[in-house]
Amino acid sequence: MEDSFRSPRAKRSAAANGGGSFKRSKPPPPLTVAAGHVLFRLLCPLPLSGGVIGKSGAIVKQLQQDTAAKIRVEESPPGCDERIIVIIASSSVNKKIALKASKQGGEEMGEVIEVSAAQEALIRVFERVVEVAVETDGVAAEKEGGVPCRLLAESSQVGGVIGKGGKVIGKIRQDTGCKIRVLSSEKLPSCALQNDELIEVRPSLTLTQISFA
Repeated sequence: MEDSFRSPRAKRSAAANGGGSFKRSKPPPPLTVAAGHVLFRLLCPLPLSGGVIGKSGAIVKQLQQDTAAKIRVEESPPGCDERIIVIIASSSVNKKIALKASKQGGEEMGEVIEVSAAQEALIRVFERVVEVAVETDGVAAEKEGGVPCRLLAESSQVGGVIGKGGKVIGKIRQDTGCKIRVLSSEKLPSCALQNDELIEVRPSLTLTQISFA
């Protein structure tokens, strides 16, 4: 069974748009989410989105080729300072990434973990966002937690991330060392859907500590 994802209408209220409304003249076709596939929505700061897309879409096309994922950078309504990057790929766990930790006794300690094609694509796209941020403003981007990974998810899905009494999200924090927060609705960008929530992850590893096996 296939599902589909339609881009949210790029429309804002008259008050938010200086007295008028904005409508996308021609919305893009819906993206199909096939059975056994998963969809991620990663937020990208508007000034960095061009560096993720590349000239004539060259970079995003290469990312799609490398990961076998569907990747699309959505339009944003006027006044919104972020764009949604939609990533669709297989949820089957058949990829590997290596996590490199600090050296101990002259040897580099780390572990190899298995991920799905969708998770690999998400990491690679976020890696590109961070690269562009460093190229644009290296000092700010390289500060600890300078570029958070911000993901939109439906409210119905977020409960599973948090878990009863916060047990699931607490274990993820403990296992990964990441700072993870589900932000309040006031923090949602205007490109989000009405039933969305925002999950913010500040990675404990830099992207130079991750390699793809």
